[in-house]
Amino acid sequence: MKNAALIVVWLLGGLGAVMGQKNDYNWLSGYNSNNRGDSAVLGYQFGNIKMNFNDTPVNIAYDSIGMNFLNTIVSMSDSAGRLLFYSDGIYIANASDDTINNGDSLNTGYVIDVFDPELKHLGLNVPQGMIALQDVSNSSRYYLFYTFTDTLPGSDASLVYWDKVLVTLIDMSANGGLGVVIYKNQSIIDDTIAGEIQAVRHGNGRDWWILAQKRNTNCYYRILLDSLGPHVMTDLNCLGTITQWDDVGANCFSPDGSKYVYLAGYTGLNIYDFDRCTGTLSNARNLPLPILVDSTWIGLGVAISPNNRYLYVSITHQLYQFDLTNPDIFSTIDTIGIYNGGHLPGSPGIENCFGMEQLAANGRIYISCSNPTDVFHVINNPDSAGVTCNFVQGGVRLPALSDGVPNFPSYRLGSLTQSQCDSLSGLSEVQRTAIEQVINVYPNPASNYAIVDYGFTDWNKGQPDLEICNALGQTVYGQAVPMYSGFQKIDVRGFAAGVYTVFIKRQGGVVASGRLVKE
Repeated sequence: MKNAALIVVWLLGGLGAVMGQKNDYNWLSGYNSNNRGDSAVLGYQFGNIKMNFNDTPVNIAYDSIGMNFLNTIVSMSDSAGRLLFYSDGIYIANASDDTINNGDSLNTGYVIDVFDPELKHLGLNVPQGMIALQDVSNSSRYYLFYTFTDTLPGSDASLVYWDKVLVTLIDMSANGGLGVVIYKNQSIIDDTIAGEIQAVRHGNGRDWWILAQKRNTNCYYRILLDSLGPHVMTDLNCLGTITQWDDVGANCFSPDGSKYVYLAGYTGLNIYDFDRCTGTLSNARNLPLPILVDSTWIGLGVAISPNNRYLYVSITHQLYQFDLTNPDIFSTIDTIGIYNGGHLPGSPGIENCFGMEQLAANGRIYISCSNPTDVFHVINNPDSAGVTCNFVQGGVRLPALSDGVPNFPSYRLGSLTQSQCDSLSGLSEVQRTAIEQVINVYPNPASNYAIVDYGFTDWNKGQPDLEICNALGQTVYGQAVPMYSGFQKIDVRGFAAGVYTVFIKRQGGVVASGRLVKE
């Protein structure tokens, strides 16, 4: 047994490191409390918000880290869920809230230096304009991919556009763990592109694909991040509707990487199939949404449920659900939310709109307001249809004002097992099974609540169930586990004192088990 345990520990440095990623366990947003319009003057609570998904329920705390976040937000944690660094698109700070060595002056240029120097203090306002990915060949290094905001000299704000994809490389092992930027603002795409950027793990379970939409075309640039670093594919992937030069939007991949969605302000909702092995889009479908053209909107967002079935589309005052498993996806449109008039207290003009969406590690989807307000909306059960998805407007009360949510890919997505591109891990089925057997139950003993951490689940094998049995083998608790989630919090207050066994099961077979003691 000792040798088997050592083998599992060794394997966790390989495939398990992918399956157990907790890079998205810390969410940052909000404003520096030393902002020019502070709480005392305006009567609102300025400051920063930290959402820590290592705790269940998520711990939402007030803090002041000195950085302002509008809608460009990255906050990166290590595989154990410890915050490493964060950025507002202007500079990068470490977990000690200090600017990382050489981590200043991102996106520097005409817009930041001349057109709107205030952005140096406020942060960039480009939803999904930046994303962070770990170097696949060095676990201490991280890449930032982001779009460069530009405008024509002497123009007004209507001519702001994005004409580059830039890359910055951070070494978090340097400077005593405080980090050093090795290089920054390196251009890898020079072309007019969308402001939004998104990523998904390659089918080999190690590398990454990054997509950037080329404006005035129906084409996408594809960036491959592999052991040699980032490089752009020479051929554009062109299909579907043509976007406009001044369009804005939102995009996401499904948690399993098989679907890509782009919501554009002018062309509407675009859904594609995605091949994680080749990085190519196919089967383009478009639904023009008149509401985008016929009304004034300030917020857009898309996210897909953990079970990959339901797509959620937010457009300022409306929230829609689509069933991606239906051959006629667009016929399944269901309005599950209509703006209820909520606003920042004392400021009816600052509405709690429906804006950016982000799937969290707890299996819920959080929706920002695209305005500086003190709430997030939440879809509590996104795997369920219609009203049973339990959408709650203003369901998350924030301790300070916030505009947006961070931009995260599905870090826990593994390889496409037995596919043509599952060639890098070199792990046998026996080794994969050994990794899945890692489970953590805490606190132990427990009196009120117990956390079951199953972060090393191989999601390619299907959705598992969680089951708790007493000493007699009787099931006292059971639930389906949300796909690509990392943990569940169990209320054990009604359990009798004693020893219980916690099971993770799939199709009736035991995947992993752990021991729980109820006081």
